[in-house]
Amino acid sequence: MTTMFEVEVECRVCGEKCNRMSIGSTNSFGSPDLDTRPPEMQRSTIYQWIQRCPSCGYCSPDLSKCEANVAEIVATDEYQNIITNTQIPEMAASFLALSYVEQTQGQFSESSWRAIHAAWICDDEYDLEASISCREKAISLINQANSHSQNIAKQAGVSEVITIDLMRRAGKFQHALELIGKAKVSDIEEIILQVLEYQKSLIENSDTSVHTISEALGTT
Repeated sequence: MTTMFEVEVECRVCGEKCNRMSIGSTNSFGSPDLDTRPPEMQRSTIYQWIQRCPSCGYCSPDLSKCEANVAEIVATDEYQNIITNTQIPEMAASFLALSYVEQTQGQFSESSWRAIHAAWICDDEYDLEASISCREKAISLINQANSHSQNIAKQAGVSEVITIDLMRRAGKFQHALELIGKAKVSDIEEIILQVLEYQKSLIENSDTSVHTISEALGTT
């Protein structure tokens, strides 16, 4: 089960105090999705992974902390336009706002994951257009991360597997197939090759829906 508790936090950017829910403990049962989203109950804790200051709009896993120059970034029109975007779910906008901060700071790996998390929120809200947009943003950020030698995953081939799933879910089938071809010739474990083959079969069926790792491995 998941346990949560309410805490008062003071925004490091503007000093506003507010109450936010914090995760005490959680668990998960089942298989993660192909993009690594965990199963329940951990899955639903995503809504506590990030906090937004009701005053200045600063978004962070912990409002009481921030790095140098964050306040300046939060004050920019670019940042404020993200958190006031009503075309996407509010929580997704919060993740994208944090993604923008990290991108501005050159933290492209972390920024990529925030965009992926934003896509998961859009999935929950059944907002297909926004989920595709977030996945396209994540793909772009992963490319930036790669160009700066920043990996979004430690295990060889996992970054490619996640990127391929983002491409497939966004309907970018040809790009996904090209990346599968490149990934399969690299030195990766057999389990990764199985997932790549499964992704290829999904793409051949124009399947953009969510699937799990256990499906790919035939263990469901």
